[in-house]
Amino acid sequence: MRPKDWIRNVGAGFLWRTGLSLPARTGRDRLTIVTFHRVLPDPAASPLPHLAVTPDFLRSALGFFSENYTCLPLAKAASAFFAGERPQRPLLAVTFDDGRKDNFLHGLPALRSTGLRATFFVPAGQVEDTSPLWHDELAWIARHLLQKERAEVLGSHFPELVLDGDAVHAVVQSAKALAGEQRRKLLTALRAEATDLRLPSWEGPMPWSELRQLAREGHEIGSHSMSHDVLLDRLGADQETEVAESRRKIEEETGAVVRSFCFPTGEYDETTLREIRAAGYACAVTTKWGSNDEATPPLELRRIDVQGDRNAGRGGRVNPAVLAWRLSRLPGTPVSGGSRETGDDRA
Repeated sequence: MRPKDWIRNVGAGFLWRTGLSLPARTGRDRLTIVTFHRVLPDPAASPLPHLAVTPDFLRSALGFFSENYTCLPLAKAASAFFAGERPQRPLLAVTFDDGRKDNFLHGLPALRSTGLRATFFVPAGQVEDTSPLWHDELAWIARHLLQKERAEVLGSHFPELVLDGDAVHAVVQSAKALAGEQRRKLLTALRAEATDLRLPSWEGPMPWSELRQLAREGHEIGSHSMSHDVLLDRLGADQETEVAESRRKIEEETGAVVRSFCFPTGEYDETTLREIRAAGYACAVTTKWGSNDEATPPLELRRIDVQGDRNAGRGGRVNPAVLAWRLSRLPGTPVSGGSRETGDDRA
């Protein structure tokens, strides 16, 4: 264990034992939204392992939430919060981004075991496409080329990057700054260099049949745009289609009313907000770190990404003291220092 982690654990344990980090205290008068991405028995199987948690970790985290919070799907939690409801156990919403198969395979059983209802954000235009989302495919290709000792291929496209350490994450982050057409050309070129790459059966989106099952069980299906493109005018995104058409498509396929939106990669501008209002969404979530108070705009809600490697204790299950501290605004947490951390929290 790194000295930094040991100090964090000792400090978090003290705050937990003394009651200073208990959610009933730190979450009072706030709406907390937590985020998960992948749920995999072996997070290291993913090219972006920091975005995956194990089923056991997820189950223990959900148990912590159910014991300490009033847990509702996002639209219901936000509606209650901004209507002035302040239950003894603070309001919390559990969200899952990207609508991947593993959420249904491993996330749904954990939710069933704890009785919680969550919100799943889905790129509606990708559901019928069995291929991964663009950032997942890019991550797979980048890891594959690096494992094959072909870093020069990536270097020709990303000459500004140092291709060691967390290179896969760096490649994906760099590609987010590209316009959609540039990214598509990049992926076409890289696919040609990785024709021997074979993806696991669990990679790819949930089909509509599984999304309908989630809705039947009381989970919320929210929009994550049509394509998971970066919604910025300067990148040429068709924001009206990405925002409005995705809502229509999900409602048509699931029969459920779509009230929540999630900004792909956390990026948005005034055009995005205008289109979200016009499309009739009640709330939207960013990747800005932190919980929300009554002054937070409902279309710019903050979230906290729950990563297994940051919050696990012995046996790989959640460490309640550390998780409670990370959900708080106490000293040492990202929000306490005023930083703008994202769902890709690396602190």
